[in-house]
Amino acid sequence: MSDKNLEFFERLKSIESPPTHEEFEYILAHREAFTPLLLKEVDQFIASPTDIEALGKTYVRHTLALFLLAHFREKSAYEKIIALISIQGSQVLDVTGEVFSEALGRILASVYDGNMQRIYAVVENEKLNPWIRAGALDCLMVLWKESVLSREEVMNYLRELLTDKLEKKPSYVWDAVALIAYDLHPKELVAELKDAIKQNLIEPVVLNDASLAESLEQPFYDVLKNKNNVIDGYIKSPKIELSWWLYPDRKLLQKGKDYENVDVPIVDKDVTPGERAAPMGWRSATVVRGTKKLGRNDPCLCGSGKKYKKCCLNS
Repeated sequence: MSDKNLEFFERLKSIESPPTHEEFEYILAHREAFTPLLLKEVDQFIASPTDIEALGKTYVRHTLALFLLAHFREKSAYEKIIALISIQGSQVLDVTGEVFSEALGRILASVYDGNMQRIYAVVENEKLNPWIRAGALDCLMVLWKESVLSREEVMNYLRELLTDKLEKKPSYVWDAVALIAYDLHPKELVAELKDAIKQNLIEPVVLNDASLAESLEQPFYDVLKNKNNVIDGYIKSPKIELSWWLYPDRKLLQKGKDYENVDVPIVDKDVTPGERAAPMGWRSATVVRGTKKLGRNDPCLCGSGKKYKKCCLNS
C-alpha cells in the first residue's frame, strides 16, 4: 500500500475535513487497493460498534466505507453488512445515523451476492430494529428496479409476510410492506392488506381502506411506468450521493407557510458539514416541488431530506 493511498484512506476519517471530489475520484480509480481497507473498516465496525461510537460524531469512515463498497458493487461486503445489521439493539443504527433507515436497501442491493434468504432472515427477525428490517425489505424494491427480481417475486414475498411470516403486532415493518405493495400496485394482495388494516397492523396514515381503494383505481401499467420515481437504484458515486452531506450549501432557507408552486432546494439551509447524522442518498440538485398532493415518495416539504412517507406522513 503506497503512502498516498494510506494518506487518502486517513482522509476518510473525519467529517471536519472531508475528501475533495478529486480525492474521491482517486479512490474510485484505485478501487483494488482501497477495497481491502474498506472491508477491514466494516469488519472493525461489526466487531465493536462501541469502539466506532467512541470515536465521536465527527468520525465517518465506517459510513463512507459502506457507500464506497456499495458503489464498487463489492459482493464480498454482502455477508458483512448482513452481519452488521443483524446485531441486536439500536447501537448500529445510532452510529450510522440515517444511513440504514434511508439507504440500507440500496446498499444491500448494490452488493447483493444472490443469496436472498439472508435478506429474508433480517426482515423476519422480530428482535431487530424495525427500521433495519424495513431497510432490508427495501432491497427487494431496488433489485426489482434494477431488473434482478421480477415484480411477481416481490409480491409473492409480500404475501408471505402478510399471511404468516411477520409477528402480528404493529411496527414499521408492516407499514413498509404496505408502502411497497402500494408502489407496485396491490391488485394481488387486496384481501391480505384489508385483513392487516382491519387488525390495525398498518398505520392508517400509511394505508387504509380508502387509500387502498384509491390505489386500485390506478391503471396497473401506468403505475409500473413510474418505476424510476418509486425508488433509487444502486448506489452511485460519492459525488452524486454525498455532495450535499459533505459540502452543504450554507445559505439560509427562508420558508413561508405556503409551499404552493414554490421550488425549494432541500439543501439550501444554514448547515455545517456533517450537521446531519448521515447522508440519506438525496442529491444536492434535488428539488421539492410544492403541490397540493404530495406523493409519498417525494422529498418531504419540511426539508429533512427524507421521503414524505418516512417523514411528515408518519408524524
